[in-house]
Amino acid sequence: MAIVAQSGEETLRVLLEWFEKNKVTYNQEAIKVVTQQQTQGGSNIVSPNGIGVIAKRALIDEEPLVLIPKSAVISSASSALANIFEDEGLGGSLALCITVMYEMAQGDESPWYGYLQSLPRRADIPLLWDTESQKWLAGTDVSKWVERDEKNVRDDFGVLQTLVADYPLVFVSQNGVRWDDFECFMNATSLVSSRAFMVDEFRGNSMVPFADIFNHQTSAANVHIESEEAVCLLCGNEFGCEHTEPLDDSDDESEHGEHDDHENCESHGESGSDEWSDEGSDDESDGEEIPILIDHNGIPVIDTSDDMDEDEKDKASDENEDDTPKMDDDDMLSGTLDMVVYQPCSAGSEVFNTYGDHGSAYLLHRYGFCDADNDFDSVTLDTSHIMHAISVAVSEKRAADVAVIIARSKRMLEPRHRAHQSEEDEEEDQDDEEEEESDEEDESDEEDEDTPPPVFSIDAPGHPDLNLTTMLVLSLAEESVFDQVFESSSTFRHFFPIIRQFWKLFQAKLDSGASVSAAFRAANSNTVVKKHTIGMVCRVAHQLAEARLAQLGDNSMLKNKPADLILRARWESAKQLRTNEASVLQMCIKRYKKAATKLLSP
Repeated sequence: MAIVAQSGEETLRVLLEWFEKNKVTYNQEAIKVVTQQQTQGGSNIVSPNGIGVIAKRALIDEEPLVLIPKSAVISSASSALANIFEDEGLGGSLALCITVMYEMAQGDESPWYGYLQSLPRRADIPLLWDTESQKWLAGTDVSKWVERDEKNVRDDFGVLQTLVADYPLVFVSQNGVRWDDFECFMNATSLVSSRAFMVDEFRGNSMVPFADIFNHQTSAANVHIESEEAVCLLCGNEFGCEHTEPLDDSDDESEHGEHDDHENCESHGESGSDEWSDEGSDDESDGEEIPILIDHNGIPVIDTSDDMDEDEKDKASDENEDDTPKMDDDDMLSGTLDMVVYQPCSAGSEVFNTYGDHGSAYLLHRYGFCDADNDFDSVTLDTSHIMHAISVAVSEKRAADVAVIIARSKRMLEPRHRAHQSEEDEEEDQDDEEEEESDEEDESDEEDEDTPPPVFSIDAPGHPDLNLTTMLVLSLAEESVFDQVFESSSTFRHFFPIIRQFWKLFQAKLDSGASVSAAFRAANSNTVVKKHTIGMVCRVAHQLAEARLAQLGDNSMLKNKPADLILRARWESAKQLRTNEASVLQMCIKRYKKAATKLLSP
């Protein structure tokens, strides 16, 4: 799905003009936007006219480079379809995907045409790979995720078809966009997956022009996005918002911040949604009820063309042409996103952004590329394998009881505690846990059903994640200790952060080069755990890594390197991912087999 196919230079010219009209500004003395045929490990790998950013001079720390008004981003919350999404209860990536398709369908009449014409037809994420290419990922985390994605995308496409049937006058197939075409939907999905950024609490994940020009590099990123996320949840403004003013009792009984009654709030433009819905409900004409659409500045779009003669239409068209790209001071109330240097960059080098501290599997799955050196690599473990290891080490009953503890403690086991956390992060987490413990004292052991199941993993540079090691300590503990933890959630919440702190110190000491014995003594200065128990955990850890490595398998399916450019890029990404995952697992096996031998010796 593409708007217009044109040369790289022409694409860039149109994009830069669009930036200027929409007040997306950048330091032209410091950086230059260029076209590039192919990046090395970048997200534009399949675009014949990819775009990147080059430093014209040395960039210094904290130097602002790009200023992007939030009014320039594509967000489902502030789009022309916002009222429809509100009525239908749609949000998240699906709503953003539909928004992108809708704007593409408008062709050069879309306020975002200059930006959209610069995007590739699709991002080459594994979800869109052919079956033979996906076989190269067998045994990796990405392979499991793609299977899940295929079902989710089919479900989303079904939701879209229902929406199109309900609003046929809104969702018109044109300009290369076909609403009933699954491939077209998949292409838009890939663009949203690979390019959306979190903007703020109102807009959520959005398409951010210019920010997605910077290619990603995990270990050598130069810039990052700064944005105020705490904005008005009703209109998205950072300041100067009328919703921050006290409301009359006659208008709304709820305080700002509660946002219980959205209908009484002017979330889009000057007319409240109450008035619009009243107009719709009073319409007794046959056929489809036409929803009120909203332009990119939040103003209702009302089609009055049928009531005007040709001269009036031409005049209105000219006025709209003049007004659309301009943004006055009121538009800036919504705030900006700033691209700021946080690691220096030398003159002539490409300027890289970071998409977050993510492992190779996540990057390939979502963005379509894979780094060679990634300190955040991680390989997930099947919970069933963990339960099997516990049943072998202790008993099947113990494994069943551990499964119960995990099910009722899902919030505490969210994957936020990694071995590479800073001390400040760990202290913040401990403070959060103390608050959670206080809040949960009088609550039922049952967890929120919406909380996803925990994910356990082996993380670079070869450590079981802190939640896994902590759970294994409790799982392999003596009967009397385990019974206390199993019968009392408060006891579990008490011991969990203490044992996790032991593992944080133990792993840090191993990373610093300390011997196993020295690392254990330093981490266990308060006699928190028994040496034998930690030895048992280390044994189970390396056994889990061995089982996961066997599941990954060898690279025999990668014997023949493809000649085709796109297939070769996929092949290289799959090979790099397999190498990275195998390296993490092999390091865990080596370290924890040695630790188990040392700690379990008489």
